[in-house]
Amino acid sequence: MDEAGTWDLYREPFNLKLFLLQMLRKWYIFILSALGGVLLLGGGYFLVNVVFASAREYQADIICYMEYAIDPDSSESYATDYFNEYTWNEWIVCDEIQEMISRALGYEITETELASYVTTTVPADVRLQTISVVTHDPDLSLAIARCYEEWLPAFAENRRELNSICIVDSPEQAYLVEEDVRTFRAALLGGIIGLFVCCMVLWLHWLADDRIYLPEQLVRRHGLKVFGADGQEELSENVRHAISGREKIALVGTSGSARFMETLPWFQGEFPDRQWESVMGTLQYPDGVRKLRAMDGVILVVEAGVDSSALIERVLTFYRQQEISLTGAVLWGCDQKLLRQYYGTTTWKQALRHKFRRRRNA
Repeated sequence: MDEAGTWDLYREPFNLKLFLLQMLRKWYIFILSALGGVLLLGGGYFLVNVVFASAREYQADIICYMEYAIDPDSSESYATDYFNEYTWNEWIVCDEIQEMISRALGYEITETELASYVTTTVPADVRLQTISVVTHDPDLSLAIARCYEEWLPAFAENRRELNSICIVDSPEQAYLVEEDVRTFRAALLGGIIGLFVCCMVLWLHWLADDRIYLPEQLVRRHGLKVFGADGQEELSENVRHAISGREKIALVGTSGSARFMETLPWFQGEFPDRQWESVMGTLQYPDGVRKLRAMDGVILVVEAGVDSSALIERVLTFYRQQEISLTGAVLWGCDQKLLRQYYGTTTWKQALRHKFRRRRNA
């Protein structure tokens, strides 16, 4: 156990294969996150724009042609006056037209209310423009449009900038304004955002997770001599070679959970000619270290998916201060499916055989 070779966690290379395998095992989280995004964003968009949308709107359009008069202030004889879009939008809600429309409708309509109903659009050809009336009542939209249809020719007679206004297209009825509802796009965007958030959360969780899942992580992070993991065929032979010439061997745990007790029957069954003793909970019961000095060898048992690198390093520091040398380490309680997927050496039949053998020894 080399002092300089331990605690290499923050310089450990990123294990892409292990990361992808762990993420694939959480496939349901990605699906739930995508569905959550779809329901949250797509469902919210549907509620706002469909279920609780404002009342339907009806539009009536008038297309008119204007002949502008010659500009008397211009030095060019052919220059004409014209009104831009801003000017027209001010004229069509002026007091004169507001009073005329109020009389035609039979009730008072304010200038602000009229401005919210009526807009005009002036294209590149300033002589041709469209006046649109949009309200929540098709009859009201059509009635206001009829008022403009009657008022515009008379309006031209009282303006020196205009010679005449001719109605090109008159509305027969107001049509329903179709809302541009894009629920599918909102749902798709919500699914993408849900997946992105899920990936970021799992990524941060992976970076913060320093638990041990594979034997090679013990080597890279702590510089330990690792015999292998339960379920690997080489574990027995590696341990046999390491304990050659040793009679009394201790198994020490880090966290002190009940799973650690499974290791003693396995070692006793594999090597009955040796004296085995388990010392669990190194930090919970530090006085147990006194037994280790009387042993010929000490094997550290690390529980896969349970023991963290910070805890393991604390135990190793304690052993260095007590001048106890480890014979090696074993990773116990591994996810056999993960081992097969990562190393590709242990078949499912071998995993089952090992599982049954471990139960028989227990």
